[in-house]
Amino acid sequence: MNFPTSNGTRDRPTEGNFLNIPSTLPAKSTKSAFAAPTADEGIHGPSVVRQGPEDIARRQPWAESKFGFFVHWGISATLGGLWEGKHVEGLAEWIQFKAKIPLSEYAELAKSFNPTEFNARDWVRTAAEAGAKYFVYTAKHHDGFAMYHSQVSAYNIVDATPFNRDPLAEIAQACDEYGVMLGIYYSQTIDWEDPDAVGPSCNSWDFDTDEGDFQRYWRRKAAPQLREILSNYGSIGLMWFDMPRGIPAECAQEAFNLVRELQPGAVINSRLGGGVDADYNSMDDNYFNNFLPAQAWETAATTNDSWGFSQLASGWKPVASLCETLAYTVSRGGNLLLNAGPDANGAIPKQAQEQFAGIGTWMQRAVPAIRGAGPSPFPATFDWGQVATRGSSIYLHVTDSGKKELSLNGITVAPDSVRDLGAGSLLNFSLNESSGAGPLLTLELAEPTDDLPRTVELTFAKAPIIAQDIRQVPGSPLRLDIWNAETGPDESLRWSFTMASPGEYRVVLLSKETFGNFNPQWWADGLTGTLETETGRTPFTLHRDGDELYPILHYWKVVRSEIGRITVSGQGQQNLSIKDLPVVDSKWDPAGVNMIGLRLELITPA
Repeated sequence: MNFPTSNGTRDRPTEGNFLNIPSTLPAKSTKSAFAAPTADEGIHGPSVVRQGPEDIARRQPWAESKFGFFVHWGISATLGGLWEGKHVEGLAEWIQFKAKIPLSEYAELAKSFNPTEFNARDWVRTAAEAGAKYFVYTAKHHDGFAMYHSQVSAYNIVDATPFNRDPLAEIAQACDEYGVMLGIYYSQTIDWEDPDAVGPSCNSWDFDTDEGDFQRYWRRKAAPQLREILSNYGSIGLMWFDMPRGIPAECAQEAFNLVRELQPGAVINSRLGGGVDADYNSMDDNYFNNFLPAQAWETAATTNDSWGFSQLASGWKPVASLCETLAYTVSRGGNLLLNAGPDANGAIPKQAQEQFAGIGTWMQRAVPAIRGAGPSPFPATFDWGQVATRGSSIYLHVTDSGKKELSLNGITVAPDSVRDLGAGSLLNFSLNESSGAGPLLTLELAEPTDDLPRTVELTFAKAPIIAQDIRQVPGSPLRLDIWNAETGPDESLRWSFTMASPGEYRVVLLSKETFGNFNPQWWADGLTGTLETETGRTPFTLHRDGDELYPILHYWKVVRSEIGRITVSGQGQQNLSIKDLPVVDSKWDPAGVNMIGLRLELITPA
């Protein structure tokens, strides 16, 4: 259910995924040359999400699950990111493309691919015990090798390898046994085995792309494979397409129609392309835009720094970080699809098993705040963690392990009870209705039982009204998120908020590193803007004044830039604006600052 709010609405207005904010740098600014992303790192873009009654009903099981398990697996796992004894930079499953491996040599890998340790029930059980409710399997990745028994092409795991088993059939059966929705990944536009699969990131080292005809590839291989996948593996809940750039509109529409004809209950993600409306938006991999759809979106993320198996995999994400990422996703109304890359023997790496087991431990207490939960009802975010709702309850995922108590502004009624779901104990709380910034609910927190986020449940007889004006908790920093700003005709960003504690405050602009996870960048150094408050205008220049870890992104840090100071003389409403600053909302766009928002930090109390 949606929580009622004092102004009658909770969702912030967005247009697709992006605010209309400037995307060009001032002429005086200079940046290093920017290479447009290729491969899985490309911009996928927003899609129109279908909103008819049948579409909403079809999407509901997927939307309520919140958490899925992704598998990137193929014959590239035999290389594990190495070719001719050398590490190939980039994503391991892209090694054929990155190293320009001749197809004749790459195809030889199939002859030694014999994953005797593969056990579909173990894979799906790992997902289920972690709390994932859908399982997405790579039926065909960009190398064109079918990881199921395709009758269309002999370039498949049954006919071309000594394994002689159909993993997809076994996974479909295991998903049915464990009550997990089956999803199937299919790379519809890229296929390095086929001379006619021409377009972005195609195989140009083996084939003459001028002689290729995408329609021939589509008629001969892609469309027939989609038909057999959709026909031969029972009930499919999700078709996960990838690489939309370059697909003809009529091919995309045919793929959409095939799914609707053969699996009418399956949802379709937004990476089909061709202008076809989707059931939900697939956002950028491993990343979160600042402006997100109000609902029906998903971020796919890795457990380390690659998707397919890599012998040199590093950057394994801490379990606490993954739990916080899932909590953040739910707090913003989306789903998280978390990937594992099994090795050539068919085994999920030990580190990934431990990660999913750790998430499962956390989900034993957090599941009410994840499964079927909705986004935060509060108008701003908190530095101490994330918030979700379910029924008439509010859930707090407290990620700051040192936090002893916390306060929530804008709740007008006291909860019936407050419970730490990990410790199983009731928590003391008080409601101060005259805190200087409106009603203030303060909770005493239990000590952490482990290093994973604490989950606190606030139960109410009915969903409380949450004030939608931004208010400072007395004595605490105040967050002004960019997605809550009013955008002026001059592209300025303006916030109105209530301060409870007079004093001098540091104004810190928080922004994200961008670009790929192998090479994070911060392109905003030297950008200029103006901070405007009720007491005057202050020009500023962005510099990297410090970093903060950002667990929900892990590879990318939050960059601190002090842009001025303000003096709050008394309690009450304040206004603040940012002008003349180019702001972007993509990890690939170097033409501005990827701004999260502002933080007002108390320096000297009045």
